[in-house]
Amino acid sequence: MFKDQVSIAIACLAFVSAPAYATSFELMTGVDADRWPGPFRVVEPVTGGGNSQNGMFYDDDRLAGIGTLGPTITFQGVGQPLLGPNEFGALSFVFKRASVPLGFGQAPYMGIDFLGGPLLDLDGDVEDASRSLIPVDGEEAVVIPGSTSALDLSIDTTLGTVTLDGLDATSTSEGGPGISWKVGNAVNILAGTEPDGAQTGPINPAVDTRSGVLFPIAIADVWRIDNLGYEFWQDTLLDNSASADELGTFQFLGSLSGWYVKRNPATGEFPTLTGAGLGQTPWPSVGTNGLGEMFVTANGLAGGMATIGTGVPADMFDAPNNGGASSTDLEDYFETVVIPNVSPFSDGFVYLESVGFGINNSGDPVYFDSIGYDMVIVAQQAETTDLFDFAGLQRCTTGPGPVVVSGECIPFDFDEDDDVDSDDYVAFESLLTGPDV
Repeated sequence: MFKDQVSIAIACLAFVSAPAYATSFELMTGVDADRWPGPFRVVEPVTGGGNSQNGMFYDDDRLAGIGTLGPTITFQGVGQPLLGPNEFGALSFVFKRASVPLGFGQAPYMGIDFLGGPLLDLDGDVEDASRSLIPVDGEEAVVIPGSTSALDLSIDTTLGTVTLDGLDATSTSEGGPGISWKVGNAVNILAGTEPDGAQTGPINPAVDTRSGVLFPIAIADVWRIDNLGYEFWQDTLLDNSASADELGTFQFLGSLSGWYVKRNPATGEFPTLTGAGLGQTPWPSVGTNGLGEMFVTANGLAGGMATIGTGVPADMFDAPNNGGASSTDLEDYFETVVIPNVSPFSDGFVYLESVGFGINNSGDPVYFDSIGYDMVIVAQQAETTDLFDFAGLQRCTTGPGPVVVSGECIPFDFDEDDDVDSDDYVAFESLLTGPDV
């Protein structure tokens, strides 16, 4: 009876079509949880005399999951943040370079914000009808159950276009000496977002174009993405800062490029990428785009305009090894790290990277309006199912246990109770999309 009812429901879906909308790409997690993304690299201070200290940064691999882990991350600050640094094992990051005066020279400094995991509601109430993106007096931020950090893209492989429609992501960081735990977590959203989530559009449209180009390569189901202009805003949970009531404490700007990789619709398999010519990550590049130019600050913060510089005057982030030690082969990274972590109910993923720049409206004495704010985003298409997946569900249905689910049936055991029954169908049903349109 159970299978007959499901079959009728799926058959009806096969005749339903829907207009195309932006696709949600969920920021992937589950790799190197609680750890730095790689072994250390040593960055020498800019020459200036009298300064012999070196900076040690555990980001030498640049990308998560490629094998050589850094140590466990410990939050530096007062108290413990709602979510710990890299608690969910992020594949996406924001890298922020800086330098601080020290003696007669300048010491390198870097921060990593790990992107991914559940979203935050800063009014402290997930049961009400609204969500706040700014702190609310007397309330503590809470995690929204079942939510996921995501990037929204409209991808048209026929027209060769890609459009950035939204970003809603949580970030976690190491913090810093003496700072509040509320700085360890932050919301990250598309520029022009209001505290209630409403959109007003770009404030620096020359950079934040939100449109890019898409073109296929010789390997089927793989497309190159280029020139996708963006501006993202980042705000911590801190409720006593000058920018607490406004969004855009940090502004990240630049142009994303990378790859869109899909499953073969007939086989459900990803393409073999060896020999595809995907190249390597831009790391260890340090971009100078935006250098010397003026940009509008978020909501008129910090005087309304910012000039992109080089951190501490005279520091071009060109101290030995400042950019990083080595780049990473993307074909190997996709095949050994990304694809094995893509959900069996996801149709594809994007890898996007930017060598960008940033604006800091908080008055922080370390991070300036400067070059050297880079970004990596690895995200899978939101999980969906169709008739092909339903056929697999039918094959794997066992009814209530006890039974051990294995092989191709493991993805259909949604509640992980070692059987595939009506409870798992309920979870499956929530993912149904009908046929592609």
